[in-house]
Amino acid sequence: MLWKSKISYIALCAIALTSCRPDPDPEPDPDPDIDTFSDEKYAVYMAFSYDSIPSASAKSILCSGIWTNPKSSAESPSVRKLSPGRDEGVEVFDICVTEEKTVYAAGCFGNAAVYWKDDNEVELPEGRVAMGIGVNSLGVVYTCGFQKEGYEESAKMWQGINPKVLKNGSRAIKLSICNDKCYIAGYGCNADKNDVEEARIWIDGQAYNRLSQDNDDDENGFYPAVANDIVSDGDNWWCVGRERNSGVGYLPKVWINRSNNNLKREGPGTSLTCIKYEKGLFYIGGNDGYHAMYWTASQKSNKENRINNCKEYDLSSGSTQAMVEDIDVLNGIVVCCGYERSATGSYVPKLWINGTEYSLGQQFNNYSNVRPRAVAIVKR
Repeated sequence: MLWKSKISYIALCAIALTSCRPDPDPEPDPDPDIDTFSDEKYAVYMAFSYDSIPSASAKSILCSGIWTNPKSSAESPSVRKLSPGRDEGVEVFDICVTEEKTVYAAGCFGNAAVYWKDDNEVELPEGRVAMGIGVNSLGVVYTCGFQKEGYEESAKMWQGINPKVLKNGSRAIKLSICNDKCYIAGYGCNADKNDVEEARIWIDGQAYNRLSQDNDDDENGFYPAVANDIVSDGDNWWCVGRERNSGVGYLPKVWINRSNNNLKREGPGTSLTCIKYEKGLFYIGGNDGYHAMYWTASQKSNKENRINNCKEYDLSSGSTQAMVEDIDVLNGIVVCCGYERSATGSYVPKLWINGTEYSLGQQFNNYSNVRPRAVAIVKR
C-alpha cells in the first residue's frame, strides 16, 4: 500500500501549501480600527512559571508569577509571585483579565487544581490541574482541566467551584466564553484504539464527538490529535491543535465547526497552540518548525467552513526552537508570549507586540528557566 501513502502525502502537502499563503494584493490603507500600542494606554499581563533554586544544595521548586508592563518608560515592569511561600510547587497555565483589571489565573499547586483571583487562591474540588479559565458577563468563573487517579485522567470543568466531568475526555486544555457559552478544547483517549489521543471539544459541558482527522481509516493505525484552544465569533467556532501524520510529522490543524483544515507548514513538529477572535479575524499562534509564528485568517463564509485570506507572521529567526504559547488581541494590537531555546537548551522568555519583541526588564535575570504560559491585553 506504499502507493496509497504517497498519494495521501502529496494531497496533504497540496492542501497545506494552499491553505495559508501571503496575500498577493497590495497592502491596504491603514485600518482606522487598529490602534497604536503604548504603555500609557494598554496594560499587558503575562503569566509565567520558573524554577526557584533556594540554595546550591537545595532541590529546585516550581513557581509561578504574573508580569505586567509599566505605565511609562520611566518605570519598570511589575512582577508578583502566585501563592508566595508554598514549597510544593505552583504552576500556572492560563490567565484572563476583566475590564476592571481583575486578574484570574488557572493552575495547580501540589496535587490540587486551583485558580487565583488577583492574590486570592481558590482550590477546585476533584481536580489535579486547572489549565484554562474565563469569566462570563455575570462574573461567573469557568475553569477546565483534569483529574488524575493513578494513570487514569478525566477531563473536568468547573462553574465556580462546582465540578463536572466532561464525557469521553482525558484533558480539557483551554476554554473561551462567547455570549455566555463556554467552549472547551482538549482530547480524549480511545480505549478501542490503543488509547490514541483524539481531539475533542465541549460546549457548556456537553460533549461533541471527536473532531475529524486526516487519518481516520489508515491501515497502519490511528494517529493522535489534540485540540489546544477554541474560540467562537458567535455563529461559528474555530479550534486549533495538531495531528500526527506518518509522512510529514505533525500537521497544524484548524477545525471550523468540526471541518478539518490544514495550515501551511515548512518544518517538522509544527503545532498550533492558541487562538483569539476580533472583528472578523481569527488570530492563531504556534510554531512552524523552529519558528515562533502567528497567523490571521477569516472564514470563507458562514456556509463554508474554510480558511480565507490567511497571512503569516514570523516572530523568530529559526536558529533555535521557538514557540508562541498564547496570543491575545485588542483593537488590532496583537500580543504573543512564548519562548526561544538558547544554545544550551534553556528557555528564553519572549513577549511580542505587533510582531516586535518587547523588553521584559531585568528582573527575569534572577529567575531560572522562565516559561511564559499566557497573555492578556486590556485598556488601562
